[in-house]
Amino acid sequence: MTIKNILIIIGQLITVSLFLFLGFFLIYMKIPGNGAICDAEQIMLFGTWIIFIPLAFGLIINSWIFYKKGKWKNYRIILIMVALILILLSISMREIIMATYYGNEKNVIEGENPVFIKIQLFENGKFFAYTYDISCESENTGTYNLTNNKLNLNYTNEKSEYLGTEYKIENNNVNCLNCEQNYELKIK
Repeated sequence: MTIKNILIIIGQLITVSLFLFLGFFLIYMKIPGNGAICDAEQIMLFGTWIIFIPLAFGLIINSWIFYKKGKWKNYRIILIMVALILILLSISMREIIMATYYGNEKNVIEGENPVFIKIQLFENGKFFAYTYDISCESENTGTYNLTNNKLNLNYTNEKSEYLGTEYKIENNNVNCLNCEQNYELKIK
């Protein structure tokens, strides 16, 4: 094995490792409940996308060229497939999970004064809550129980400071019974 081949292998190892790390990080951020970020982290997330996209297309183009030249054909095919799958999942993982794991949406509770709050209730007893204040967004997931116009939320992760665990539904208005501040929420 020559020095040139060793350098090619080391370059491929570093590039593919970085690509896989960034791809799995972006997929992780798309899983509901993991997308809690503030302004500073959004800049880092943007930087991750700026590195990931050219790296992904560079790997695909490089692999296609070397595949056509007949070099490491199986490796190149596998790398192209992995790159395409990671690109697809990093873009649409949330939609896939929402459609398969959460299912059909039953109700949506929203409010936007002064904090944007959206709680999606699904037919299978799960919920997804999204809150956004002036600089940070957070996501919460869990299960809910709705009896006698009283909504109880059971969180699987730490709840946002803007959400509560008990809500009272009157007509289309939703009032939090144990929130630090009372926000105007309505069923959409």
